[in-house]
Amino acid sequence: MSRKVEIILNVKEEVFRDNVIITGFPGFGRVGYTVPKYLSVALQMKKVGYIMTERMPSVILVEDDGIGLPFEIYQNNNITVLMNRAVPEIIDQNVFSEKISSWIKQMGFKYAVLVGGLSREFMNENEVYGYRWISNTSYNEPSLEAPKMEKGLGVVGPLALLYIYLEKLKIPTIMVLPYSIVEGVDYDAAFVGVKAILKSLLKMEAAVPELEQLAVKQREEIDKIVKMLQSETQKEGPSNIYM
Repeated sequence: MSRKVEIILNVKEEVFRDNVIITGFPGFGRVGYTVPKYLSVALQMKKVGYIMTERMPSVILVEDDGIGLPFEIYQNNNITVLMNRAVPEIIDQNVFSEKISSWIKQMGFKYAVLVGGLSREFMNENEVYGYRWISNTSYNEPSLEAPKMEKGLGVVGPLALLYIYLEKLKIPTIMVLPYSIVEGVDYDAAFVGVKAILKSLLKMEAAVPELEQLAVKQREEIDKIVKMLQSETQKEGPSNIYM
């Protein structure tokens, strides 16, 4: 019996057509969560839906726009953010990735931007850009300034699964991987990822100063959220960690 993942929307599906969708998962430096979080606030996105899995992470959070669930969808001005405050249970990760990829295809998104952290262990001393990136065989959209990720490195966990299913469905996809600390929240890495996405992909340089001001206010909130999520993860046992 296949496991069930349900996407619940409170807007018409047409709102997503030709959008860019941005998402990631909490991993190294919490970059895959912090970047979508910052973007949703800076670009004044509204909550338009959420996702249910068979084994939901047992946590909710009080935020500015109400109660935050583990997996929520935000949208504004042709940009959509899938905010994963937690990582799906291992048993649900394949079906979660397959469902999200099929939904992206069905809604007619323009392309997908995946965000995660790349361990600073692999960063050169004279690094200029602070990130690396990869793209799939269907991606012909804007490229980024930094070099692509070097041979011999890879990505594991739910971010890799999502990339695999997006490739299967021929959905244009680019993955942005700022160099990050492994433990804790790496705000510097998050800013690197946000700026690369805003300037090179979304062509929204004007949003960066506003984002930096908002991020100062968001840090305390994000620290509280991360501590709560880490506490919940420790109670339930180890989860998949990835680059």
